[in-house]
Amino acid sequence: MIRKFGEWEPKISKDAIIHDSALIMGNVVIGRTYIFPHVLIRADEHVARIEDDVAILDKAFIEADRDVLIEKGSVISHAAIIHGGKIGKNVLVGIGAIVLDAEIGKNSIVASGSLVKDDFDENSFIAGIPAKKIRSIEEKDIKYMEEIKNEIRRKVEWLRK
Repeated sequence: MIRKFGEWEPKISKDAIIHDSALIMGNVVIGRTYIFPHVLIRADEHVARIEDDVAILDKAFIEADRDVLIEKGSVISHAAIIHGGKIGKNVLVGIGAIVLDAEIGKNSIVASGSLVKDDFDENSFIAGIPAKKIRSIEEKDIKYMEEIKNEIRRKVEWLRK
């Protein structure tokens, strides 16, 4: 469902694929992206901007209490929460992870269940409560992220039905 929120109305690419149960409201700008069931994206005086080739999976919640930018190629996993901040290109935010007004550098992974309150450089593997950089991204991580993206691309066909 696409809804106006106050004076703000979402701007969504005609090429975006959005499940009927998702709720997108307010000052939201969405490129050619994939939004799965029961996602909630809400913004008012700040903007939530989601670039092309982003996948937002089931039950994720994105709120722009401050500006939100999710850059190209990123994956926001099931039940993850983005509450302000910037997610760089090709970042994987794991299942149930929470990002609170933080900046995650490109090509990084936020482990499932992590709580991110600080900024992290690119190519970081981030985990914990509070999140810390565990190590730099390795070749196996890049392969893992590509496998996830391929699986999502396959499942996107289900959203079209």
